[in-house]
Amino acid sequence: MGFRARLATLAALVLLGGAPAAAPDRDGDGIPDDLDNCPTVANEGQFDTDGDGVGNACDDCVHVADPDQDDEDGDGVGDACDTCPDSFEDVLRPDGSERLAVGPDGCSPSQTCPCEGPRAKNVTWPSRGAYLACVRRAARRLRALATIDAPERRLLVWSAMHSDCATERGTDGDRDGDGILDDGDESGHPGDAPCRGGATVGCDDNCPTVRNPRQTDLDGDGIGDACDPDLDGDGIPNARDDCPRKPNHDQADADGDGVGDECDACPDTPADADVDAQGCADGQTPSG
Repeated sequence: MGFRARLATLAALVLLGGAPAAAPDRDGDGIPDDLDNCPTVANEGQFDTDGDGVGNACDDCVHVADPDQDDEDGDGVGDACDTCPDSFEDVLRPDGSERLAVGPDGCSPSQTCPCEGPRAKNVTWPSRGAYLACVRRAARRLRALATIDAPERRLLVWSAMHSDCATERGTDGDRDGDGILDDGDESGHPGDAPCRGGATVGCDDNCPTVRNPRQTDLDGDGIGDACDPDLDGDGIPNARDDCPRKPNHDQADADGDGVGDECDACPDTPADADVDAQGCADGQTPSG
């Protein structure tokens, strides 16, 4: 538009009462509040990974649709994706007070590394060193995310070192303290009759050093799930098995998503898509 045309337009606006007021834009990102998916947080790109209408910049569950943004424990991680929905204040400050600080999964340090044992149900720490290593990792992670500061990180590790966590290892005859005797059949040879098929009495603890009162044993090999390095017994260690709970010797994975065909609920996932434990990407419905 030339100078004369702009001048004419300005004159017309003046005669009409002036230019219309600009639409509110509280975060100053150029997107009017009524169109902005994060009206109080600048996000010019308006990215919304989970498509729930809440932009990534202010979404408390970036990868899980959560339009209501519910956060019952107030830790900043929405209930829809919060692994620990009941987080509490457990980060010690230099002044002696405590505050709430969680990782991206919504878990606080004492939830990530609980005193009695790992988050996996009914499993004790294999050693005190393992517990302390967990606390150190959690502290480093929170510090790297700037969720806690350096003094708080040091206090986390210090308090763990001066606690009695991971020190109780059961009693004579029941090393892991899960109520299942190491020599439950009283043969005099612990381990010669491991519990199988759901039995918990009259048999030996199938994980004598790892707490597992239910004695679950998926593949029936006499080694409880809590300590079995190959849960499904297919010869592929859990850490490398793309279907750790279903035997699949060939490790076939037609769609290449990292979840084996034997347990993939979405066998036709698009290439390079991020998938969950079922092998499904956002928007896909599990089959069967």
